[in-house]
Amino acid sequence: MVKEANLQASYRNDEYERAIINSSLWAAAGDALGWITELSRGQEGVRYRTGKKHVTAPVAWQRTIGGRGGVRVDLPAGTYSDDTQLRLSVSRSIRGNGTFDVETFAKIEVTAWQGYSLGAGLGSKAAAANLSKRGINWFSNFFRSERQSYTNGGGNGAAMRIQPHVWGAAGAQPEMIRQVFRDAIVTHGHPHGFCGAVFHALCLWDTLASRSVPSIKRARDLISLLDDLSGIVEQDAELGQFWLPSWEREANKSFPIAIRDFQKDALADMRIADDIAASRTAQAYPMLLDRIGCLSDKFRGSGFKTALAALALSALYADRPVEDALAVSANELESDTDTIATMAGALMGAVTDRPPAWEIQDRGYLEKEARRLARIRLGQDQSTFLYPDVSLWEPPASQSDAVVRYNGGLALVGLGPLTPRSREYQAGNAVWQWFELPFGQTILAKRRVENTTLVGGDQMPGQSRMSTRPAARSDMDTRQDSFTFDHRNAPDSRGRLLSASTSAPSKGFPGIDEATDMVIASGFDDATLGRLIKQCIDETGSIDLTVSLSAIIAKARLARMRRR
Repeated sequence: MVKEANLQASYRNDEYERAIINSSLWAAAGDALGWITELSRGQEGVRYRTGKKHVTAPVAWQRTIGGRGGVRVDLPAGTYSDDTQLRLSVSRSIRGNGTFDVETFAKIEVTAWQGYSLGAGLGSKAAAANLSKRGINWFSNFFRSERQSYTNGGGNGAAMRIQPHVWGAAGAQPEMIRQVFRDAIVTHGHPHGFCGAVFHALCLWDTLASRSVPSIKRARDLISLLDDLSGIVEQDAELGQFWLPSWEREANKSFPIAIRDFQKDALADMRIADDIAASRTAQAYPMLLDRIGCLSDKFRGSGFKTALAALALSALYADRPVEDALAVSANELESDTDTIATMAGALMGAVTDRPPAWEIQDRGYLEKEARRLARIRLGQDQSTFLYPDVSLWEPPASQSDAVVRYNGGLALVGLGPLTPRSREYQAGNAVWQWFELPFGQTILAKRRVENTTLVGGDQMPGQSRMSTRPAARSDMDTRQDSFTFDHRNAPDSRGRLLSASTSAPSKGFPGIDEATDMVIASGFDDATLGRLIKQCIDETGSIDLTVSLSAIIAKARLARMRRR
């Protein structure tokens, strides 16, 4: 087990903010560098994109977007891909009091992301498309297509995005694990996917707690923490009552057995990694990638294996500049260059005292979100992104439907109006263009040439508001230490708040997730059940949502009756 002594790192407030900002910026830097070479088909492919066979820093480059019938677009130096895009989506979904709004992440952020995704994997895209369907919730996204299925989704699309849960962890380690797991299973249903996400989160947690990147040997202890994962899932009302039975039926395996099988495979890979890392040879990293399968088509994008590769790379280069490690990752062309580099950047950035000097897209917004998360962790009330009401939400049906007409201009549905920042790139009936969102993020968004979809204010976000409610406390075992801090504020770090809107929370229908929680917490009280179903009917006008709510509550009630 992890020794508690290693969870006692003490930070001044300004030190912790700096650690989180650097972790965020280096993660984006790794993504930006690695995306240049991802799927480049060798050094000649890199030369075609950049004019050089190797990359050592982000440069302006060009890439064909939209498949064979797409268009070649200009990408400024420091452009990041889906890794950082979804990391920012997760970050926005963490409220100012530290709670993770998984419902808005799944139904708004992930579905809107379809309209501006860059470099996304097949599994993440299939998951996003399925979430656009009515009646599909964050815990019921069991999609199946010709090439992908949920329970076979073991890619790294979850592991690459979960760092904000660690940066802003408002509770103890088990609560952080629960939030990461909730996030991961929105899109990935194979243990390599969701356990890989938890493993990377634990590596980052340990890095921050001990102020050093954990060794492979120490990381074996982190795998043992997955012994508690079944209990964490079962104690979560929605995971335990809705997701878990469906997952076991679809996977045809009990969850505890699946976790034990994963742990065996993970420890076997870690023994290989430990032996290679101990050799300290110049070829240790490429040798490790080959031996654990990260150069094969089957496991190149594995959530766990790429997280392990990122940890090994970070440990091997712990005494060298972060840039060197990221360049090594970016130039191993048969590997998942950007995701390994972004995870390594998050780990190494957390323990370096300097930010990257490279050009990075949206640096100011990345710093702002990282600072907000750090201050949440420090117990300071912070702003909350005010999404549209999920009960009234109309998700985009496809990638081309996310950009809509609103208030006389263009907008990204769910996230806000768009300000053009580049020329248009047209291919057939599709147009791509760089835009800036109101909060400072820039996106290359796709839309139809004939864009006639008009939406109202109920599909747009409101003004961010300050969260002052105490964060929800987990009823799980909280004996596991969280980080400790020296609360002496530095002269320039006295808890300044990032937003000042104080609008009261809505008293209307709270959404399916919260309504379900309220009914279960009431013991299926007749008055509570009737009131919430009536609110769902009256305020959403949606038969589909009302049927979904009724079905979820019925399933929970039947599950409880069977236990008796």
